[in-house]
Amino acid sequence: MSAIAASVLFATLFLGNDPAAAILATASPVSEIASPRAAQASDFDPGHLPFSLTIRGELSVNYETFAIFAHPGEQVRIEADRPLSWSDDDVMRAASPELNWTAPMQPGLTRVQLEDDAGHVMNLNLIVMRSSDGDSINGYQLGNYPAEPYLGHENYRAPEFFLEVDSDLGSIAVSPHFRLEQFLCKQEADGPQYLVLTERLLVKLERILEAANDHGWRTDGFTVMSGYRTPAYNADLGNGQNSRHIYGGAADIYIDTDGDDVMDDLNGDGALDRADAAALFDLVQSLADTPLLEGLAGGLGEYAPNAWHGPFVHVDERGWNVQWGR
Repeated sequence: MSAIAASVLFATLFLGNDPAAAILATASPVSEIASPRAAQASDFDPGHLPFSLTIRGELSVNYETFAIFAHPGEQVRIEADRPLSWSDDDVMRAASPELNWTAPMQPGLTRVQLEDDAGHVMNLNLIVMRSSDGDSINGYQLGNYPAEPYLGHENYRAPEFFLEVDSDLGSIAVSPHFRLEQFLCKQEADGPQYLVLTERLLVKLERILEAANDHGWRTDGFTVMSGYRTPAYNADLGNGQNSRHIYGGAADIYIDTDGDDVMDDLNGDGALDRADAAALFDLVQSLADTPLLEGLAGGLGEYAPNAWHGPFVHVDERGWNVQWGR
């Protein structure tokens, strides 16, 4: 038995498959969502700023903290909706709406502060990734990605670069309510771990989290039960080879404010069961065709509890809406 297989001996039965070969589904409106709990969301801070950035010409973010992941030497196009000054350990730039960044050739972290003329500050963590060695990287087993991208979609092309995560980098905030370590594969490692993670997934999770608080489920974050998976780990779980998890674009999540490792009683019926995953599923489904998730279409799955885990919901950013588990 491989080391990876041993680490997932029991997990093979508890994570459902992510059906890649799924048809486009239209989100149906929610007829009824559980009544909000007594706790109010008025003190939830979504981390918004009065200005926004557009990254690589496609993703808009307006968070106090955010991360951008880049290839060594990549020219990252960053545009602001107003002039912002740029400062880091080595560079201070005059205010400008053009904030393009050339990633260093050496993997690692660059911390940047962007500030508008009113004193609002964005902390931007710019992380340069490391190239792989085929099916491994520095001895960390990745396994084999599909030779061709699923149905020709570019976001299903095998990644060439991975984030190298040690104990220090793992604690880095990648958005207001998520840290890099939350998305690490559960595969055992003797040294640094490696993963890919999309900025689009981070934005989608933040927006769903904001909606959950607006709905009355007061929480400062989701528990990420499963984020990135290496192809080797994913295969040992028995999941399909085109899972969005292996591309860093999926997360299995639940709300756990009391820390018991089980989804909270979201529907207020006194039971911790699949109905709570259904409540979260319904909320995410209701957002599918709204401006909140515009440009962030993806998969949505509902999962029941079993002997190894409680109920949870899968979300991803594959580019088209599809649902399963109902």
